[in-house]
Amino acid sequence: MLNYQEVYEQIKNEFCNTCDLRTIELQISGKNACFFYIDGYIDTLLFESNMLKPLKRLENIDVVDINVLNANTMFTTPIEEIQDVNKAIAEIACGEIILLVDSSECFFRYSEKKYTLRAISEPPVSTVLRGPREGFVEDLKTNMFLIRRRMASPKLVIDTISVGKYTQTKVAMCFIDGVADGDVVGRIKRKIEEINIDGIIESSYVARYLEENKFSLFSQIGASEKPDTIVGKMLEGRVAIIVDGSPSVLTLPFMLYENFQMSEDYYIKSYRASMVRIIRLFAVIFSILMPGIYVALQEHQYQLFPIKFLVTVLGSISNIPLSPTLEMLLVLCIFEILNETSIRMPRYVSMALSVVGAIILGEAAVSAGLFSISSIIIVAVSTVGIYCVPDEINSSNILRLGFVALGGVLGLLGILLGTMAIVCYMCSINSYGVSYMAPFAPSILHDWQDGPLKAQLQELGERPYSIPTSNRTRQRTALSDNVEQQENQKEEE
Repeated sequence: MLNYQEVYEQIKNEFCNTCDLRTIELQISGKNACFFYIDGYIDTLLFESNMLKPLKRLENIDVVDINVLNANTMFTTPIEEIQDVNKAIAEIACGEIILLVDSSECFFRYSEKKYTLRAISEPPVSTVLRGPREGFVEDLKTNMFLIRRRMASPKLVIDTISVGKYTQTKVAMCFIDGVADGDVVGRIKRKIEEINIDGIIESSYVARYLEENKFSLFSQIGASEKPDTIVGKMLEGRVAIIVDGSPSVLTLPFMLYENFQMSEDYYIKSYRASMVRIIRLFAVIFSILMPGIYVALQEHQYQLFPIKFLVTVLGSISNIPLSPTLEMLLVLCIFEILNETSIRMPRYVSMALSVVGAIILGEAAVSAGLFSISSIIIVAVSTVGIYCVPDEINSSNILRLGFVALGGVLGLLGILLGTMAIVCYMCSINSYGVSYMAPFAPSILHDWQDGPLKAQLQELGERPYSIPTSNRTRQRTALSDNVEQQENQKEEE
């Protein structure tokens, strides 16, 4: 049985008498009672009309229990009984309404949340010409709804876990029962439950704890701000992880080639999607290697330049005081500084800064003899190509600097050795039972139909073999029927 005054003081002290903790004391049929809630979280009009006023009018009630509250108050979510005072305090901190009644056996929890949210809009880094334009927001329930609306199936499972000692951030695991592999789901859930940190601010915090290769240069967790992309990945057997307060939803398991698959590829003709994917792939490879190859040819293998281009290069670098390697590194650093500045500055200022940096500063540097025009063009084209795959910008920029250093020291041999080392390293990465370089290493020919050359939608009869799943069949096709008939014949024999 709860002692009203003692518990009241305990709750007030636990919140350190913060100014946004609201306490509304009242009499319910002659018994002392109090509502606790955090200001700004709830709909005050509904709270007053549906709960506060009806309870003030109650009379001749011997025991205030959940049946009495159900009969005399209106609510949008069921009332919950809470026995533990620490649990009640945690619910108040999360924005719920807690009712304390003198001599009652437990606390009573109401939920009437209403607070300002960012409107659902198109994500800034995932714009499409064709396809859904909705994007996730910073509210967990809204993001869960966006997924549930696209997957109206009772097999969609959403499991919520609270993470963070002080923030108590809600982390929701979403997967399709009967499609996602049970072992993968269990491993992900255990890793989330084992997170021991003061607070989770954004989904990137959770991603760092879910990575199995923590010191890898490459991202091993998929992320997207588009509900259609997340639902498509879940239909292939992946697990989606939503973090309250973040518009970016994580997906596991993850493969490198997912970075080259965009949502719009599935809404256009397959031949166009195949062409664009090949362009993305070559753009990233070309952008990472091109500055290093250019430096290697200048420093060591200049005889490989075509004669006419060699004359142009020699004419442009004749008065440059820096070595080709140092010049390229300095140009790359200047471009990185301009990029960071344009991102941090206000939008309209950043536009003017981009013009100044790209045109005026570059032209002035060439005219002053600090840099050659060919180096600036190489770095500019390389920078544009890297942005074809936004999710790998960070690792691509670091690799680009590394290949410039290798090209300057060892020439084309260094570029070749560095490329072999990077490919071997990526082939060694394995996350949640999935090879990072799948379906190319190991080669899984079935999954190549959604690789650089995308097959027609009608031909995608089975889910990717690269991803563990409990149900391989995606749709009935002539090929899947033949496979099933062959398996049935084998069983009969």
